[in-house]
Order: sequence, then structure tokens, then C-alpha cells
Amino acid sequence: MDLLNSLGAITFIATLIAMYLVGKPSIKCYAVFCIGQLISIYIFYATKQWFLILQMVSLIVFNIVNYFRWKKQGVG
Repeated sequence: MDLLNSLGAITFIATLIAMYLVGKPSIKCYAVFCIGQLISIYIFYATKQWFLILQMVSLIVFNIVNYFRWKKQGVG
């Protein structure tokens, strides 16, 4: 298995874990999502898929914003 496929598998596992944790919002859930998305950014950069990089950056920003919104409301 080459590096990009290995990173893709890690991203898949991180996303599954984060989706399981999303039922109980916490910093761990958002951290796992961000790690998976950062690995995806690396994969998309290596394959020169610029719009997918932009998508992942947007998702990271939304994750961070939503975490602080939920925290402000006392969730997580």
C-alpha cells in the first residue's frame, strides 16, 4: 500500500471515530475531525485537487466555529 492509500485509510478511520463521537460534542470529536481533514488536505495537495483542498479548509473552519458556538451554549 502506498503512502496516499495509507493516509486515505487513516482519514477514513478518523472520520468514522469522529462520526461516532459527534453524538456527544466535545473537543475530542472536533480534534479527530480536524486531524482527518488535515490528512485529506495533504492527500489532495499531493494529487493537485485544489477545490477539494478548499472544501477541507472550509470544513475545518466550520468545525471550529461550531465548536465555539456549542461551547457558548453549554453543549460539550
